[in-house]
Amino acid sequence: MTAANDIARVRGSFAYAIDFALPGMLHAVLVRSPHPHAEILAIDAAAARVDPDVVAVATADDLAGLDPWQGVVVRDQPLLAIGKVRHAGEPVAAVVARHPAAAARAAGRVVVRWRVLPPVPTIAAALAPDAPALFDQGPPQRFPKGSGAEAWREPARNVLWRFRFRTGDPEALFGRAAHVFTDTYRFPRMSHLPIEPLCAVARWDGMGAEVWCNNQDPFLLRTDLARIFSLPEASIRVHALPAGAGFGAKSYPKHEALTLLLSRLARSPVRLALTWDEMMLTLSQHAAEVTLTTAVSADGTLLARRGLLRLDGGAYADASVIVCEKGAYRSLPGPYRWQAVESVGEVVRTSTIPAGSFRGFGGPQACFAGERQIDAIARRLRLDPVEFRKRNLLRPGEEPWPGETPMDSDLEDGLAAVAGRIGWRGSRAPGRGRGVAVGMKDGGGFSRRSLAVVKLARDGSALVLSGIADLGQGPERVAAVIVSEVLGIDPARVRLAPIDTDRTPHDQGTHASVGAAMVGLAIRRAVEAVRARLIALAAEVIDEASGDVVFEAGMIRRGNVSLSVPALFDRAFGAQGSELIGEGEARNPFDAEAPLGARCGFWMPSFAAAEVSVDADTGRVAVERLVVAGDAGHALDPEGCRAQTEGGAVQGLAQALIEALVFDDEGRLANGTPLAYRMPSVLDLPREVATITLEHGLGPGPHGAKGLGEHAILAVAAAIANAVADATGAEYSTLPITPEDVAATSGSADGVQAG
Repeated sequence: MTAANDIARVRGSFAYAIDFALPGMLHAVLVRSPHPHAEILAIDAAAARVDPDVVAVATADDLAGLDPWQGVVVRDQPLLAIGKVRHAGEPVAAVVARHPAAAARAAGRVVVRWRVLPPVPTIAAALAPDAPALFDQGPPQRFPKGSGAEAWREPARNVLWRFRFRTGDPEALFGRAAHVFTDTYRFPRMSHLPIEPLCAVARWDGMGAEVWCNNQDPFLLRTDLARIFSLPEASIRVHALPAGAGFGAKSYPKHEALTLLLSRLARSPVRLALTWDEMMLTLSQHAAEVTLTTAVSADGTLLARRGLLRLDGGAYADASVIVCEKGAYRSLPGPYRWQAVESVGEVVRTSTIPAGSFRGFGGPQACFAGERQIDAIARRLRLDPVEFRKRNLLRPGEEPWPGETPMDSDLEDGLAAVAGRIGWRGSRAPGRGRGVAVGMKDGGGFSRRSLAVVKLARDGSALVLSGIADLGQGPERVAAVIVSEVLGIDPARVRLAPIDTDRTPHDQGTHASVGAAMVGLAIRRAVEAVRARLIALAAEVIDEASGDVVFEAGMIRRGNVSLSVPALFDRAFGAQGSELIGEGEARNPFDAEAPLGARCGFWMPSFAAAEVSVDADTGRVAVERLVVAGDAGHALDPEGCRAQTEGGAVQGLAQALIEALVFDDEGRLANGTPLAYRMPSVLDLPREVATITLEHGLGPGPHGAKGLGEHAILAVAAAIANAVADATGAEYSTLPITPEDVAATSGSADGVQAG
């Protein structure tokens, strides 16, 4: 099914948030720090303020009277730098002018006096005994109210967060294991670079505020704005406009509160739209160092895993706490049956750009390490990597560990699907290698509540109100399929309303692939409520017939009498008509006993198989074939499932071979423009790509549906790395795998990656 929005996107006529404008709107430009770590001695904006086109200049002085700290769980990032900066590119001032060129010109005239401080550009530098502390007293704002913690102190200098999980008796199992393997893996930072940068338009009217933006957490943003400005939530209205992708960059509050402050100062609507270069200075994926120790029995049974997932969180928390906990708890053990697990997640502060949510929420880092080690263990024990995995994969209905949601996918079926499609058991040509991987992460997030409303109009068309943000993943198609199926109407007559926090029912944000499962279930229940009201109305109106009310091709029939929806409404309500409204709710309830406050909503497995060719002279790796599969439970939108799988697969390939943010010795971003940052092009794509949408039917959504928007990025990088290892005989522990790495290790006897 092709929605009208899809056609508009292809034609270039679709309106995104960045296209939105208000009459009399002013424009803002940020003044950013050139230093990774420095004290702000003074800011002189006099030369900017004399520009006749400049309306306002904001600095930290204008934050007085506000609660200006942002962050998820730990609030530590100011709207504008207060006292010091902690990464190059941090905003220290903002200029508002009548047009963008004037704002940029005036921003260049703002003079800042600095006292440069020693940077801590890497995890090793941040953890050194003599490292300067980025936060002298810990974060200014600790936990949100009601979190159960009255105060927060960092567990060690420059360590934002530490999470521990343990089940079973690891010491006993390691003590009696036939084999124990310890390996360390390193994962680079990746930039989100969505096609549309962050953008917000804000209007302060003295009594309240209105914001238009491409943020995917409009209700959380409303709550945050109310806290920052000491306003009732009901006086703040947020419009979440369709976004040109996000991949995590547009999750949780970003520049919207600053934009609203600028509107209050300028007494006019203000627009703050970042450039792509500025996006790269705002947020990235977490770099990671992962150390795994795994115990294996003599017959190849996995016994216990101990893991340390250490994330480079950059200067500020953003969503690092969530990424850490999800990665360490729900992804680091992998999709295997363990008798014991001990995992630690740690977020280290560095004087680099903040890291936050990125497609997979810690899953790509954990899955790469886990699946690289599983492959390495299989080869060390001379076991077939596919058979080794099959022997140890969780079965449907099996708990990964006591008290957690049972596995709701057939993992062996998924692995067999990709291995068979790649021709796993076939002969390999010289210079060719094959690899497989099975990743896993949670879906549905933490405890969660999604609401939906469906309104059936007199003419038989339907309007769906839901808080799911449009990031290009096609929520309008999913909504149309669900409503059409229940009411028997043409999907083209179903519309998903834009998000407006004054009118849209509450939702806790578009994360963790909740669209088909959680939000879809809420929509299903809302439209079923409409159907129940239609049936009751038909039973009331069609009194000359008897029997059950049935729906056929948009008609309502009882006995021998059939009526269209308009005819039924006319009989019931008269010529003026009316509408029927249904409400629906889906919840993943809070569970105080669960380590993350709730059981996993559903499991999102990832299956990948790759065949690569390696040029031993140049080290160039070409992905010849790539097969990726995910379990949709029930595919409500098959084409959308395929598109999500293909997009995630390309990102996984980029992580394996191409993309990485590069920082200089002091922590400044060295390739911080889209021209300098290498992304995959059509020339990098595999010669053959196959996607498989499995439908195991075990999810919580309609007909057993599950989300799969994040799955493909989990396993692809490991599958490609495993294939390169198969071709060269070397073990690769660091991404991306460069031609220099491969040329240095091809045919090596010891299998150790250079560098």
